[in-house]
Amino acid sequence: METSDLNNSQLSQSIKDKPLPKINLLTMFRLGLFQMGLGILAVLTLGVLNRVMIAELAIPATITAATLAVAQFVAPARIWFGQRSDAKPLFNHHRTGYVWIGAACFTLILSLAVQVIWQLGSVVQAAGGWVWTTQTYGWTAVLALVMALYGIAVCSSSTPFFTLLVDISDEDNRGKLIGIVWSMMTVGIALGGISSKILLRRLENIDASIEVLRSSISWLFIVVPAIVFGLALVATFGVEKKYSRYTSRSIIVDREDQITLGRALKILTASRQTGLFFTFLVVMSISLFMQEAVQQ
Repeated sequence: METSDLNNSQLSQSIKDKPLPKINLLTMFRLGLFQMGLGILAVLTLGVLNRVMIAELAIPATITAATLAVAQFVAPARIWFGQRSDAKPLFNHHRTGYVWIGAACFTLILSLAVQVIWQLGSVVQAAGGWVWTTQTYGWTAVLALVMALYGIAVCSSSTPFFTLLVDISDEDNRGKLIGIVWSMMTVGIALGGISSKILLRRLENIDASIEVLRSSISWLFIVVPAIVFGLALVATFGVEKKYSRYTSRSIIVDREDQITLGRALKILTASRQTGLFFTFLVVMSISLFMQEAVQQ
């Protein structure tokens, strides 16, 4: 028995010591497809939905900004999802399973959010304008809840994805990988902006009725999130299995009780500078993603 345990230990050690292949340039750009998808969705959510809510459905800009910004207020959930992906593998992988499930959730939830917006718009239209009633309170609360779920789904997917980038890279190529991935998000923002401009211009040119607007926007928020989900699958398929160094680097492998949410929070608040930087990121994110609604 002791000999068998020793052999297993030696085998495990030899696997850990085996050099892993370095990630190549093509794979870096493939990973960037995930960020490109998030960029597309960000523009569609904040560049299309808010304009439709304000200009077409006559929902006040303050209500629009507040409900859409709820997705940013759940950002601290990233701490829990990061800890969870470290401690609990999903589908035999620490990162990929979370990325895929999170991507499936946020694409479905975004499509649901559009339908909730139509319901809120119908209430406003029936009342002849925005009036605080039981129905407007109710649908506004439902929309805020759906956007919170959307934000949580994005956190559950993007946080393990960014951790995956660290797992598969070394110090000599990590900067290059991160730069390419974030550059691809810029490409996604540009693509999302162009597509939304084309859609809105087409609807304006034909003086579209509210029914045509609803069908066009609903179709857009079904097809595009489905494409983004496909990009997430293509971006991460097989990457963790081939390139991940998590097993050889982590000191908590097979010891799920070592890092808890409480300990992760203590790390986040370990210094005053860390807290200030976190606050800066929160304020910057909220300001960035609310600017479209405020400008309306």
